[in-house]
Amino acid sequence: MFRRTQQATRTPRATRTPRAADALRLVSVSKVHGTADSAVTALDRVTLSLVAGTFTAVMGPSGSGKSTLLQCAAGLDRPDTGQVVVDGEEMTGGTEAELTKFRRQRIGFVFQQYNLLPTLTVEQNTVLPLKLAGRRVDRDRARGVLTQVGLGDRLGHRPDQLSGGQRQRVAIARALVTEPSVVFADEPTGALDTRSARDVLRLLQEAVRVHGRTVVMVTHDPVAASYADTVLFLADGRLAGHLSAPTVDAVAERLAHLGDRVPGDACATGTGRDGLGGRDGLGGHDGLDVPAGV
Repeated sequence: MFRRTQQATRTPRATRTPRAADALRLVSVSKVHGTADSAVTALDRVTLSLVAGTFTAVMGPSGSGKSTLLQCAAGLDRPDTGQVVVDGEEMTGGTEAELTKFRRQRIGFVFQQYNLLPTLTVEQNTVLPLKLAGRRVDRDRARGVLTQVGLGDRLGHRPDQLSGGQRQRVAIARALVTEPSVVFADEPTGALDTRSARDVLRLLQEAVRVHGRTVVMVTHDPVAASYADTVLFLADGRLAGHLSAPTVDAVAERLAHLGDRVPGDACATGTGRDGLGGRDGLGGHDGLDVPAGV
């Protein structure tokens, strides 16, 4: 079942300092795909913690485990072993319905292919997670968020009337309107042109700096990663280092030498603006064809 960790029990949520709290914590998380001779270890005892109110990019070569890391951390897939803790709540056991409810309350999603329902308007797509969660729909707040992402004049438009960049902005608004603890973004700029990608990355930065959200973004692009506070690197299902205050050149250089050992690199340890906590080391349909993660 979902339960609070001991740390969260000692310090009531209402009195915790947001920047000091862990928005996301993984402890010895492992995931194996396949069985016997075809088994592939996607995650190998990954441990990390991310401070609330930070922007973290996750990078690695194809097959490094970055997508599996996002899926397990976001509750889209269950790890074989280990703990996943979001906002002090451990996602352990429970039914699929309970997991879906938890995601709708605590987690926001931004996907590469937007995952918008084509028959719904911009405003209807944005408030859909609130309706599915049985929460009150605050139309004024939803319209306010859409205005902040530059879509205040597109409320009645449907996805096929929008550009790719505009669709992704709808997805960001949808992720923010529920006020989640963590927003997970899976290659959010992968299908966009350079200008639209830049706009989307700035909106993700604003989600952290203005709205106080925690953003975890999987990307293969050093330019996208440079917008984050910290980059985590994965290789062969294990953490292979981190880079604070990343630049495009620094990220590209680290990727080129990912297998090399960097002296003093403690992987996922540390504190401060890099967002690392310093410790060792989608849902049901509810009768609708709901996009994954909503």
